[in-house]
Amino acid sequence: MPRIRDKETVRAILETDRSWAVYALGDLAPGFFERCEWFSPADGSPAILLVYRAFETPVLFALGEPGAVRPLLDEVSAEPAFYLSIRPEILPLVKARYQVERERAMWRMVLDPARFRPSEAPGVVRLGPADLQALRTLYADGETTGEAPDFFFPEMLANGIFFGLREGDSLILAAGTHIVVLAEGICAMGNVYTRRDRRGRGLAGRATAAVAAEALRMGVRTVALNVAQSNAVAIRVYEQVGFMRYCAFYEGLARKQ
Repeated sequence: MPRIRDKETVRAILETDRSWAVYALGDLAPGFFERCEWFSPADGSPAILLVYRAFETPVLFALGEPGAVRPLLDEVSAEPAFYLSIRPEILPLVKARYQVERERAMWRMVLDPARFRPSEAPGVVRLGPADLQALRTLYADGETTGEAPDFFFPEMLANGIFFGLREGDSLILAAGTHIVVLAEGICAMGNVYTRRDRRGRGLAGRATAAVAAEALRMGVRTVALNVAQSNAVAIRVYEQVGFMRYCAFYEGLARKQ
């Protein structure tokens, strides 16, 4: 199977399922694309496999029908482990080759601009690099319970969209992004967290709506986020803002058997 290096060819395949491929489209940006390996069938089928090597354990993403993706997995079968971002129909193909740990059922949710409910968000303010320590302190509140955002890096605060609400000098909630790439018209939201002693007041929706509103103002066409299917409270908050469930997928750690 050919490894693809032409960005336009990759983009054309990803655009066949833009809402599912939000993160992969973001990886076309400079600084990300250089860390990617792309594989696609030689017959031109609209399928693609991405190995994203920004971390010690690479991320595996797949788009396409199982019959087209199966031979692509053979191209990367020597890899000892992957973090997974795959649709349910691809999971059995991975399990035939790897032992999957920490398997988690997720929803990809996508903002419907027609359903978007902007909030006046009293007290919610834009966050920037100067707020890094306050944000880290907020996220640390969830470390003992395993609720802290597990995919936050300081450059996300510098290059993305973050909003939060303060009480005194402390942040009590925040919402932000994993990646924003205006050239591709995508925004992947995440890093949403409300301090445990301030929950149940409807606060999370304020910051989430503020991030979404700013992304739309900037001209982003596709605003998406991931949420665990078991997190009914968060799903309800996102639906109230205007997000809709687009597709199910799985996260997990695949280790060579």
